Amino acid sequence: MLKRIRTQDVELGMFLHKMEGSWFSHPFWKSKMLLEDADQLETLKASKVEWVQIDTSRGVDLKPKEEPAPSRATDPRDRPFGRAGATIARRAAPAPVSRPFDPLSKDRLPAKAEMVHANRLARKSVRAMQKIFDDSRLGNAIKLKKLEPMIEEISSSIQRNPHAFMAVTRLKNTNEYLYLHALSVCALMISLAQQLRLSSEEVQQAGLAGLLMDVGMGHVPQETWDKDSPLTPEEWEVVKSHTTLAHEFLALGGEMPEAVLDVCLHHHERLDGSGYPHGLKGEEIGLFARMAAICDTYDAMTSNRIHRHGEDPSRALLMLDEAQTLYDPEIFQAFQRAVGIYPIGSLVRLRSHRLAIVVEQNRDDLTLPVVRPFYSLADRTFEKGEDIDLSNCFGADQIMTRETPEGWDMAEWPTLSARLLAAAG
Repeated sequence: MLKRIRTQDVELGMFLHKMEGSWFSHPFWKSKMLLEDADQLETLKASKVEWVQIDTSRGVDLKPKEEPAPSRATDPRDRPFGRAGATIARRAAPAPVSRPFDPLSKDRLPAKAEMVHANRLARKSVRAMQKIFDDSRLGNAIKLKKLEPMIEEISSSIQRNPHAFMAVTRLKNTNEYLYLHALSVCALMISLAQQLRLSSEEVQQAGLAGLLMDVGMGHVPQETWDKDSPLTPEEWEVVKSHTTLAHEFLALGGEMPEAVLDVCLHHHERLDGSGYPHGLKGEEIGLFARMAAICDTYDAMTSNRIHRHGEDPSRALLMLDEAQTLYDPEIFQAFQRAVGIYPIGSLVRLRSHRLAIVVEQNRDDLTLPVVRPFYSLADRTFEKGEDIDLSNCFGADQIMTRETPEGWDMAEWPTLSARLLAAAG
């Protein structure tokens, strides 16, 4: 249900359906969004927008004005001794002492444990990315110091478990696609940089480049990049402009590393010269930009969008491998090692005549991941079995082949795979 309310009455948790007045007075680059961030709420209330429409079916409703609470009898325990004596103080039970989790810890964790921290980090990072995209559209400079802690936390998560954070960001919803895509590419760039044995400073810069390279998309109308039909030549030119817009915007701050700026401008260049904006070829394209081309394409291929389902991760790797003229082959080999021969989310068939999804990698042997069986081919029924660590099951089971959802007529595979990955192991 749509409801028109004053901007000053908007609260966190409301779904913003429309902002009234001139588009130039709108503080955000999109009008339909769930308000979950206090900074966004403050920005909206400080804007020139006086009235908005909220959708109460997708967010919280306007609270009715509260009536004054009826007075209650004084608790006898709060009464003073005599006429003016001190009150009896009631002491609260001491809170249990627990050791807080260190988000910068690099101690290795299994995927199931790290997924908890990765989920929390992803939610916090999405809110930060929303503000970055809004700042980009409004021309507000991005402070590098505000981004460094996010990069450090993502990097630490990957060192604790190199696949958990990427598994979380794979579960994208359409409203947050751009932000989660940025976080996912950031994580992929960090993993790839580590696989290439780059220096710690280069690893951080690679992650920063992945995080920021698409901020220019904040200037592209949402209906254009969500369009379910071929773009017109004019619309395609608008989309391609996001590379130069991002480069110009980030360069204005004067503190972005040159390697990061280069990725923003050239991550759509291809080895054969077919890319944009400058049609660079081979070694003319910088190392980070060649890395970003693979990370960006892989995540886009495996992500679900409004009008299409993402590819199975294993199939996406095969498709990238077949496009040999577009991507650096040595970097691609390192990328395969980073995400695994059977990337998280891959559909496989086991020797035990069951279908399973890959849920965790084995650092010592990429051919023996942890899998989660979910369908018995013998009984033609879904099942809830225990996760199998193929490196530690003494040959009791093994992967026979990669499978594709299309081969099993699984039209709902995106939903099913998201549910399987989110389930406790």
